[in-house]
Amino acid sequence: MLSKPYQEIKRLRSGGQTQRAYALLSSSPPASDEDAFEAVLCLQVCGDNKSAFNVCRTRAWKAAWARDITSALATFLNSGNASEAVPTARQAANASSAPDVHAVYLTLLHADGQIEAADDHMQRHFQQPPSNETFLLSVLTQIAAAVSDWEAAYRHACSVLAADPQNFRALITLSIVNQVMGNHHEALGNALRARFADQASPEAALHVMRCYNGIGDWYAAIGAFNMLTEQAPATADMRVELGAAYAGLDQHALAASALQEALNTNGPHRLLTLRALIALYANAHDVAQVRILAERYRADIENDIESQLSLGLERLQHGDLDGAEARFDATFALARTQQIALNTLPWPVPEPRLRHSHEQLELLAQRGKLDTAGLEALAVLRRHHDRNADVEQRYAPAGIEGEKLQRALTAPHYIPDRRFDGRALGDNDYGAIENQYFNSKPAMVVIDNFLSPDALARLREYCEEASIWDMNYERGYVGALLARGFSPRVLLTIAHELRLAMPRVIGNLPLLQAWAFKYDQRQQGINMHADFAKVNINFWVTPDSACANNTKGGMVIYDVPAPASWTFMDYNTNQSKMMAYLKVHNAQSTRVPYRANRCVLFDSSLIHITDELHFKPGYENRRINVTLLYGRARSVG
Repeated sequence: MLSKPYQEIKRLRSGGQTQRAYALLSSSPPASDEDAFEAVLCLQVCGDNKSAFNVCRTRAWKAAWARDITSALATFLNSGNASEAVPTARQAANASSAPDVHAVYLTLLHADGQIEAADDHMQRHFQQPPSNETFLLSVLTQIAAAVSDWEAAYRHACSVLAADPQNFRALITLSIVNQVMGNHHEALGNALRARFADQASPEAALHVMRCYNGIGDWYAAIGAFNMLTEQAPATADMRVELGAAYAGLDQHALAASALQEALNTNGPHRLLTLRALIALYANAHDVAQVRILAERYRADIENDIESQLSLGLERLQHGDLDGAEARFDATFALARTQQIALNTLPWPVPEPRLRHSHEQLELLAQRGKLDTAGLEALAVLRRHHDRNADVEQRYAPAGIEGEKLQRALTAPHYIPDRRFDGRALGDNDYGAIENQYFNSKPAMVVIDNFLSPDALARLREYCEEASIWDMNYERGYVGALLARGFSPRVLLTIAHELRLAMPRVIGNLPLLQAWAFKYDQRQQGINMHADFAKVNINFWVTPDSACANNTKGGMVIYDVPAPASWTFMDYNTNQSKMMAYLKVHNAQSTRVPYRANRCVLFDSSLIHITDELHFKPGYENRRINVTLLYGRARSVG
């Protein structure tokens, strides 16, 4: 048990009053192992690692737990080798229930990269950690963040800050958590407080820049970089953020310079930097630099979906459909190898997701397009599917049956022939369509007979049969992405012909993303939102006979754009904010009813929503829309 002086030292240390705690140490010699261990922790927290090491090595420790934990800590302080220190620290944690002993052990596990072991120890011993143990809570915060348990990380960090409002580690972690959760302004506040707590910290400066970029405040991010001093020099990660800020301002040369400097140093940032550079040069049409990067960093790129995607989009922009197709095939192969569909599958599985997969495999079986593995997957889905089940039903069978269900829902059971060599767009006067687009307020044009009959049939077949629908959404609809299988040749041809057909509307704007959504007839579609692009191409491929109400079923577009200052969360998910904005500005809406092969071309910053859905039951009657987004217009942080 701590003596009274050391109880006060711990109270001060836990409350962030480190200088007062440090001053008391010199006037209060430790009376026990507990006191001496508190002295070690206080010295370390105050940055006096030399004195902490000396106490660990020179004191005649009496208790075995004290000898073990201080020996482990001394090893780490001396050499930085956590691997060597962990076994001894584990002995101490097994022998003592003292929270600070476990905190040191967890710190060493974390430093050694044994995150799963640290999380397991945390789960077994500290489901409800003491609220006054700020050192332990700080460590638990970091571990929870490392395993992406954002709720626990948030809870622990808040507990730390309740006792120590200027705790640097808790503020940094809370900034990370809030940014992941989309609370960008709160994340910025946490980062600014962390920087105030430690002006010389490069980590705090990095997070301030990252948060400014997250809300699209590019100048503030650059300003934060310019405020760096010799005490907090620029790191490679900061140069990545600087490059992102300059790119946001379309200052390509300055962005490239910052990113190239970051790329010249090794570290975890390297792949992120490479991705950003490839995208930057591709969007600037700098073919030579793209090729240099593709050749120089071939090994990195071959195993990275984002880099391959950027290179595919770059090839598509230059009309090299074969090259683009090869890159997108590579991203799909990587997605399968990395089991992205399995790793992102909600568990328990929502009923609409299981229903879609069951209906799709039933169709493929009827068409004779399932192999033995596909038929086995269908048998698994049949065991769980109930056509009368409610949309709120969820499924999570245990053991082997659960693994079978997961595989049945995520394996690519069938991919149709992706070839296409005909004309993709229908017969339309695109010069007149461009004029209408520029003269319309809001900027919006409806194009009927958008695709040629052959292209429409091939794309519809691909959407019906390709088992690539691995994106899951709350309202029961499923999605397919360009990098994860939604890249048939007909889609690439559509994107290419649109660029040629509309040089004034699309022209050199890069294609940023392509996706498709397929809807559950029992539910409604996508909520009110805007998109991050400049131009939105949205078209529908399900037959007209599927729509039970031909006055609705398409989309509703409002005549006011989301403000450029809004964050992604503001214009993508904050329904009440968008509704208030529309009301204040007396926004008027345009309803575009559903028609097969109808395209809506519009300014992507306009707030829009899926119209009421009234589609007949049955898999082939599911509403399918395809979206192509050209040219970045706002932040997606």
